[in-house]
Amino acid sequence: METQNNNEAAKTENEVASKNSEVKADKNVHFEHVKETLELLYKTFPKAFVKDGEVKPLKIGIFDDLKERIASVEGLSITKVRAALRMYTARLKYLYSVKEGVARIDLDGNATEDLVNAHHESYAKERIAEINSKRKPQKPKNNAGKKNFVKKPFNGNKPQAKKPFKIEGDKANVEDLKQGTEVLVLSSEQHFVRGVVAQDATKDTVYVTLKSGLTVNLPLQRVLLPKKAK
Repeated sequence: METQNNNEAAKTENEVASKNSEVKADKNVHFEHVKETLELLYKTFPKAFVKDGEVKPLKIGIFDDLKERIASVEGLSITKVRAALRMYTARLKYLYSVKEGVARIDLDGNATEDLVNAHHESYAKERIAEINSKRKPQKPKNNAGKKNFVKKPFNGNKPQAKKPFKIEGDKANVEDLKQGTEVLVLSSEQHFVRGVVAQDATKDTVYVTLKSGLTVNLPLQRVLLPKKAK
């Protein structure tokens, strides 16, 4: 029974575009021509065909009324008007206007005794759901141009601490730093370079010629004696 009611609703609503669904749209009418015809309907019957503003459902059999009144309008033909009427009544804006109890209007925008019934509204809702289901979901704009960074999972391993720097040398005294003695010179926090004492050390400093050939005056605490192999 429900299927029968839905079919009747679909049939009744289609009568808006063609009486009793007996007249079929001409498939050869180009889409652009249909749009042009619809624009003419907006201008010729602005109270019935609403482009911008509140749309109201059209009376059943309005196509017959159109056939009588378009004869004197240049650019309108029965075939084009039939196709344009179908396009108009298939729009979401029009389908949303098909509510139970709402009075349908004639070409002059006057309310008629022809009211939308529950079956008409049910059919309109089915068409709305069908149209919306075919629309592609839009991508969020907020993510445009942003790169996706994948955070690497934590493997549970703690970062390894730096190994303590092992000094391969012994502290040197003034007496040890005689000319020609091989030494280790601290050049950075954990790096030593080899060199040779250029002249006997004094109380606080010593001249050392590095492997690079550069002779520098260094504080004693930066100079070590290489450990002797045992």
